[in-house]
Amino acid sequence: MSDYIGNADRLNPESNRSPEMSNAADIPRAAPSAATPPGAGVAVSSSAAASRPTILFEDVIDGLGMSEVWRAFAWDEMQQRYRRSVLGILWIFVAYAVFVGTIAFFFAGFAKMGAHQFIIYVALGYATYQFLVGNITDGCQVFSASGNWIKSTTLPYSIYVYKSIFRSVFTVALQLLVALGVMIYFGWRPTWLSLLSLPAAAIFLLDAVAIQYFLGLFGARYRDIPHLVATIMRVLFFMTPILWVREEMRGIRATLADVNPLTHFLEIFRAPLMGAEPRLSSWAVVLISSAVIWLAAAIAAWRMRRRLPFWV
Repeated sequence: MSDYIGNADRLNPESNRSPEMSNAADIPRAAPSAATPPGAGVAVSSSAAASRPTILFEDVIDGLGMSEVWRAFAWDEMQQRYRRSVLGILWIFVAYAVFVGTIAFFFAGFAKMGAHQFIIYVALGYATYQFLVGNITDGCQVFSASGNWIKSTTLPYSIYVYKSIFRSVFTVALQLLVALGVMIYFGWRPTWLSLLSLPAAAIFLLDAVAIQYFLGLFGARYRDIPHLVATIMRVLFFMTPILWVREEMRGIRATLADVNPLTHFLEIFRAPLMGAEPRLSSWAVVLISSAVIWLAAAIAAWRMRRRLPFWV
């Protein structure tokens, strides 16, 4: 940990930190020199100035080994978000349950599948969609929102990515607990086919790292990116089979659904849990998309990473 040092004068510590955050804030930092010229106080990590094609993977591995730091950051942010509220993190349960219940009440009658199956379909689809889209939208500001830390410490940049992903995983885990309770209530029982959702979840986590790193760099450089992505995500919500069933659609609607990559990401996770085998075409789209995401992230890190402290 002692290798990651920077200038403390650029930090903006907040009061009422949790004990976990206090530990994370104890990262050693070097005092600035009086002779330091303007602009030289921006801390640059040991590999930030490097221009290697493998820099993304080096950063990702370095950050993964500092789990106590990004877990403390994530937990402190969640505590700050729900501080002084009566329900606290229970609002995650409430918001999710209210949405799923409302959608099931108004839309179950339009689906050809049974009402109980449709409720499960929506519950799993919405939780999965929230996780996927949350990582995309959060990724656009994952670095710019941590600008003070990036400019004043030499922590691996992947620390801020892992912090964001940990927060998303915590949220979706609580939502899936609600979905699991609904499924068991309606008579669902796990099968061997259900295990196919595990590799899908692993792909989601791996891709979240790459997509957040990639969008984080572009979002820091081009501040219109978060607004553009948020607009696209609103449109994709209606193009993704959450409120409607893909197999019941024909014509242009079915084509648009198949063109949407989120449709295939949802299918490889939701279909096994509902007793169906995902289409091979969905697995192909997911694997190809994952390869493209990681390649794009590696190129972006190679070409843009060393300038990040000056953009945030």
